[in-house]
Amino acid sequence: MPVRVYVLIITAVVLSAVGQMALKIAVERAHLKEAIAAGAVSAAGAAIGSPVLWLAVFIYLSSIVLWLWALSEADLSTAYPFVSLGFVLTMLFAAVFLKEIVTPLKLTGTMLIVIGCVLVAKGS
Repeated sequence: MPVRVYVLIITAVVLSAVGQMALKIAVERAHLKEAIAAGAVSAAGAAIGSPVLWLAVFIYLSSIVLWLWALSEADLSTAYPFVSLGFVLTMLFAAVFLKEIVTPLKLTGTMLIVIGCVLVAKGS
């Protein structure tokens, strides 16, 4: 598989993780959190008016477009295991930017994901 396809895959995965973090930041904002607690209609109204949520959705949709591009050029069985790196990046971003706690068990599981991705990349 050409290097540019790996770059597409990794970029899509990174954007997906950033999108997840942005979604979390958006729903943690007081007005959106309160609207979600109030019900679907309030949540929808608050979501429509939330620039942070729209930015998060844009980032996430960008990752989907790149992922589709990558899939057009790579075997699914080769590309899809790299989606697992999204778990790694999301955990890292959550720890660094959201101050979430990473336990040794979470870290061990994450390292197993990384090892699996390396094995898949070597097998292609």
